[in-house]
Amino acid sequence: MSTEIHYSALRDDWVKGAELIARLIHRSQGGAVCLTDFPRQWLPLFVYFGATWRGSTSPPQFIPLVSDLGEEEVLRLCQSADSQDALRVLVEACASLDALLADVLYRLDRRVEPRVVPQRLPLTGWQSYGRPEILELNKLVASTAKANQPTAVLLPCARKRPYTQSKTHRRIWDALALRAIVRSCVDSAVVSSIGIVPQALWNHPVVLAYDSGVPDVYRVLRLMRIYFGKARYKSVIDCLEFKPYSDCLQIISREGLVESIEQGPRRRSKTLPMP
Repeated sequence: MSTEIHYSALRDDWVKGAELIARLIHRSQGGAVCLTDFPRQWLPLFVYFGATWRGSTSPPQFIPLVSDLGEEEVLRLCQSADSQDALRVLVEACASLDALLADVLYRLDRRVEPRVVPQRLPLTGWQSYGRPEILELNKLVASTAKANQPTAVLLPCARKRPYTQSKTHRRIWDALALRAIVRSCVDSAVVSSIGIVPQALWNHPVVLAYDSGVPDVYRVLRLMRIYFGKARYKSVIDCLEFKPYSDCLQIISREGLVESIEQGPRRRSKTLPMP
C-alpha cells in the first residue's frame, strides 16, 4: 500500500531544497509513495517519469498556460504530447516556468537510465542538456577520446545528417584540400551545442536526431577540456562558425591541452550556432 505524501504537509525548506521531492518522485515510480495534491505544473513531470500521484491543485502563484488549465486539460496535453514523442518537451516547457520544477528535473535526470532516442530531439534550453541520452553520449565521447592523427579538424554543426552528407562540410574540405590537407590524414570532429562529436559517432542516434540553437558555452568549454585532455593533438584546425566555440578552443590551448591552433576555412561569420 502506498504512503500518501501531501504537498501541503511538506516543510517549505524541504520543498525548496529540491532533493527531497526528487527522491519522493523516484520512490513513487515503484508505488512506494503516492504524491497527493501537488500543484498542476508537476503533472507532466509525473507522467513522464511514471510517478504515482493523486489529485492536483492550482499553482500557488500564476504560471502562464498552466494556471488557466484544469487537471483534465493538463492530462490531455500530456497524452497528446506523448503520442507525438514530445512529452519531454512539455516537461521542459513547464520546468522553464517553475525554478523548483527545473531543479527537480535536473536531479531526476541523473537518477534514470537513457530512453530510446526519438526521431527528433529538440533541445530547447539548459534543461534539455540534462537528458540522460545527452549525458550518456557525452560519457561515451569522453571514454573513447583518442588522437589517431597528430592534427584534428574541428567542423561546425550542419543541418544535414549524417554530417558526411553536409554540403557545408564538403565546401570546407574542398578548401582544406587547396592547403594540401587530406581528410584521411587528420581526425575530424564537430563542435555543437551537444559537445564534441568525433567522426566515429556521427551516426549515433542522438547526433542524428538533435536540433538546437540554444548553446551553453561554458558546458561546451568543460566538454572540450575533458576531450582534449585525453586526445592530445599537436595541432587543431579551427573551421568553426560560432566565435564563442573558437574562444573556448583558444582557452584550452592556453591551458596547454592543444599545442597549436590554425585558422581554417569558414563558410561565413555567424552570431548564432547551427543547431
